[in-house]
Amino acid sequence: TILSLFISPSYSYITNASNCDEDVLNTTSAPASLEANYSANRINTKWYSDGTRLTGAGIPGTCTYDNALSLPAAQTKPGYAFGGWRVHVAAAPACTIPSTLVSTDGSSYGYKNDRTGSYGADSDNTSDYNLTEDNTWGVTWSNGDKVTGEAFCSTTDDGKSYAQTGNPGTIGGYAAGGRYCWCRATHYTANNAQQCSLSSPAWVFHRGRGSASDCAAFCAYNCASSVQYGSDFRAAMFGSNVAQ
Repeated sequence: TILSLFISPSYSYITNASNCDEDVLNTTSAPASLEANYSANRINTKWYSDGTRLTGAGIPGTCTYDNALSLPAAQTKPGYAFGGWRVHVAAAPACTIPSTLVSTDGSSYGYKNDRTGSYGADSDNTSDYNLTEDNTWGVTWSNGDKVTGEAFCSTTDDGKSYAQTGNPGTIGGYAAGGRYCWCRATHYTANNAQQCSLSSPAWVFHRGRGSASDCAAFCAYNCASSVQYGSDFRAAMFGSNVAQ
């Protein structure tokens, strides 16, 4: 079961007086010493269990910033164990991308690898794509459209060759010895528009590297480069997410 906490902030404000007179400063000639006065924000809270909003006694409707949050009692669901509460983050709306992105090379890319130093380095423009996690990448087209995605070093190639879709499995990463680089796109952002989420994104095989260290260092770069320059790679990756 998924148990969610929705939080929306409320704010308190301090305003300046429009002039400097005795009523405001409560002084005549002595130097005035003013100190800002703060009160903690009260934050509205909504609680959900398995998609149903919880209300009534024992369900707090507010909390105070920088104070302990009172939690409702543990919830029950037949066949499931209660795992605690989490803050719900709304998913980006589903979307399709223009077919022109499949046939047109990108104008720039960014990437963030799992390993740097002697094995390579992240691109200088990771902030352009909000790449804060390792093994992520992004590509921009000349019209400002962007696609972002992830890279995965798997322990299997699934019998695939370059630019073919497949299943990288669930075991991978540098520590597990994964040396086969896989790529998939997860989000598309039209120029000056809201980011949206690509549904059921396909994993596309790039190629195996000489070692797991090489894969961890270069997989995200390889994904970004192939998406920018490879129409066959983009066609496999975007698949059913392309607008007809």
